[in-house]
Amino acid sequence: MTVETVSPLLTLRRLLAAEKSTLLLALTISASSVLLELLPWYLLWRAVGVVEPGGSLLHLGGWLALALVCKYLLASLAGYFSHLAAFRVLHHTRLRIARALTRLPMMQLAPFSAGSLRKIIMNDVQRLEDFIAHHTVDLISALFSPLIAALFLFWLDWKMALAALLTVPLAMIAQRLCLRGMAERTWEYHLATERLNSAIVEYVRGIPVMKAFSQDTRSFRLLDDSLRDYHQLVVRFTRRAVPAWSLFVVLLNASIFILLPLGLWRVSQGTLSVSALLLILMLGSGLLKPLLRVTFFGSLIRELFAGLSRMAPFLDDVAEGHSAATVTSQSGITLSARDLSFSYEQRTVIDTLNMTLQPGGFYALVGPSGAGKSTLAGLLSGMLPPTSGAVLLGDVKLDDIDDATRASLLAVVSQQVFLFKGSLADNLRLAQPQASDEQLWQALEIAQGRAFVEALPQGLATTIGEGGARLSGGERQRIAIARALLAETPLLILDEATAFADLLTEAAFYRELRQQRPTVTVLTIAHRLFAVQQADCLLVMEAGRLTGCGTHQQLLSEHRIYQQMWHSQSQLAQWQIRREEDTHVNA
Repeated sequence: MTVETVSPLLTLRRLLAAEKSTLLLALTISASSVLLELLPWYLLWRAVGVVEPGGSLLHLGGWLALALVCKYLLASLAGYFSHLAAFRVLHHTRLRIARALTRLPMMQLAPFSAGSLRKIIMNDVQRLEDFIAHHTVDLISALFSPLIAALFLFWLDWKMALAALLTVPLAMIAQRLCLRGMAERTWEYHLATERLNSAIVEYVRGIPVMKAFSQDTRSFRLLDDSLRDYHQLVVRFTRRAVPAWSLFVVLLNASIFILLPLGLWRVSQGTLSVSALLLILMLGSGLLKPLLRVTFFGSLIRELFAGLSRMAPFLDDVAEGHSAATVTSQSGITLSARDLSFSYEQRTVIDTLNMTLQPGGFYALVGPSGAGKSTLAGLLSGMLPPTSGAVLLGDVKLDDIDDATRASLLAVVSQQVFLFKGSLADNLRLAQPQASDEQLWQALEIAQGRAFVEALPQGLATTIGEGGARLSGGERQRIAIARALLAETPLLILDEATAFADLLTEAAFYRELRQQRPTVTVLTIAHRLFAVQQADCLLVMEAGRLTGCGTHQQLLSEHRIYQQMWHSQSQLAQWQIRREEDTHVNA
């Protein structure tokens, strides 16, 4: 996904493009409703000047009622169309961000914490919806209302109209004081909010650990520091902004102190009628109040643009690559790496690696911790973008294959499993929505998960919480493996996907997988060599390089690191057996 720097205004225009006509209709209707605000004041002025009430007042009252009804209808209609446009934009924007999250390489997502992503998808998009649904029509009202009232005042008496506007320059100076440094403070506020959101998410996830060690929030330093920083920032913001803001509000409402004495003096001089003075006082005292909403709109625009800047990387169109027809036969496809390298923060993790996985082969990637095994799995699966070199499916670069084709060719299961809230069957059918119950049970049997699912009260219909909250780590991994098997891809990458399983279960899974899916090319990352010693080829990684490739017997006789790993694991297994025997004897 190519990320380019796009101005927030351009991003906003692109998001509103599809609903431009609907939004313009809402703004036009809103402006029309504001025009009707002038009619009641005009009718009131006419009523004050009526010498003989009778039918004239009743006639004016009818026009007043009609104006109020029409204003209500127009305002409601404007709100309807603005909300319609807003919810459509919200729907499409969240869909685009969600699609981008599924297509972005994991490395590009790494800088974003769960809290920051949630803020973008929920808060920033919601702010966009509020802006379109409410603030656009409110802005029209806030701008048109004082403009129309001012024009009417100038029509009545231009001298009193100028007097009503005398406080505007003073209010603008106060506003400048209020907004000084606002951009920097807003940016600091959003950073503090993002850090606080991330800390809260991490704290909630870590509650079981906190309870296990009888700790409270004060011992979780990240949350404690984030709360303190957020509180100090809000205090500084309030102390600086409130005095200037209060002065601005007072000045906007201070025109009555100029209009009343000036108007009484002019009435006494005979240059202004009492009826005109009353109307001027009513209009002039509230003339500038709508500008308060404009001021709020300015701060909202800054927040909106900041949110649009955060959303922009997820709103770019993802270029689609080759279609499935450009990839060689799926039944005999090879997965290979050509001069593959990957660096992260000036550190080389994978260094000029070359390898080829032949169709139907069972490959096990082993090596010491930190050798780059999981990084290699991420590169081969397309989850990480290589720094240099290429991953190929057949003769086609993985980067040039669209997501749908890649998902049909290659399935990945990692150690970190996520299950969605819903039934087990729903989670399994993510890979193949049309799969029958028989297919689900078959995949579970291969993944060594059939027994525990059958033991559940509702079997496949059992509801699990978000993240698989009601299942153990091993059970979640078996569900994830079964889900990947249901995709029926010719390539399967298992990144420590059996880490929570015991040795016998892990060995049984690999044995069943080879028997039931002999044509599937399997690459598994494993720490326990006993379970994968029957692999067609064991690939040994050290410091980002492949240093060994062969069968278990070949590596055991020729590869020093593999020998050390095998002997250390053998000794550990023997020690555990002896300890168990000693325990039984002593008992």
